[in-house]
Amino acid sequence: MYQIEELPDLKVAWHESYKCLNEPLLEYVWEVANHFLPDYEDVSAAPAIFANRYAERNLSIEERYERTQEMKTFKGTLEEYKKREYRKLDDSFKEKFLTNEDLQNTIEAYKLDVSKFWYLLLFVYDFIEDIGTNAPALNKSVLEDFSYFHTNLSEATSITLKKNNKKSYVVEREDTIRIIQAALQHFVNTYSDIIHSEQDRETMIKQLKDIGLEGFIGNDLSSKISFTDKFSLDISYKKWKFTDMFLFFIERRKATTIPNKKVKVSKDKMMLVSRLIYTVGYDGKRYNEEYDSEGNKNRMLSNLLRRYKNEKFPSVIANNYNVVS
Repeated sequence: MYQIEELPDLKVAWHESYKCLNEPLLEYVWEVANHFLPDYEDVSAAPAIFANRYAERNLSIEERYERTQEMKTFKGTLEEYKKREYRKLDDSFKEKFLTNEDLQNTIEAYKLDVSKFWYLLLFVYDFIEDIGTNAPALNKSVLEDFSYFHTNLSEATSITLKKNNKKSYVVEREDTIRIIQAALQHFVNTYSDIIHSEQDRETMIKQLKDIGLEGFIGNDLSSKISFTDKFSLDISYKKWKFTDMFLFFIERRKATTIPNKKVKVSKDKMMLVSRLIYTVGYDGKRYNEEYDSEGNKNRMLSNLLRRYKNEKFPSVIANNYNVVS
């Protein structure tokens, strides 16, 4: 059986994600995270968030709390920490990943490092579960507007203000723009902590007022933010996003023949993703088979994606990864 090199506990806060740029086991995670979960200055916070969630996966709640105290990432008491919602990172399919010879042969054919690829698989799966399982629900139009603004601000090199439809101020100083970007990210994280807590609605509204939403809560915003409604993405949407992220990773890579292999090795990129979908449990063995019982090529994943080619992916918000998608 293949061996996975253990990812060390890096103890890096999300806003210092750049400190784990040199961790070799996160190389593939960085590649995908910077594309799908970008942050300002093109350094995604997601790898650090993932690394921390991985390090915490087998800790008790008391041990997780002590870890936050050591890292100085949570200022409250243990009782306050226990009230926070928590979804454990799931790595229960590790043996399934390692013992799938067809999958491992394809990974080898693409000259991928099996340990780095394992952490990429864990990261993608954890992110999709984050946006797709018991995620907070927002009105679609508000979420899309915010998502568009947040994405564009993270990439902005200048900011223009208007008054009565006339340009009133333009900011092009890099340090000023960085301050604005950081302030918005802090707001996003603070807002996320509030609406994901187990407090009653009145307490949440008071806290939202404290961060500057008082003028909106009684009018438009309160009718569009749900503090209790949760939703889960349909499994077909999870497979859609999963495929999107892995095809991005694999599209520029080419498979080669493996010397001394006496079995046929699939070099089909869609088949690789299909087998990963089977590995994490999003579908059954039919996704792991290259051909059906009649010898026909497996087109199940291609057919699924074809169904959605003219659709837009649902608006979602992450619980842990600090993004709107």
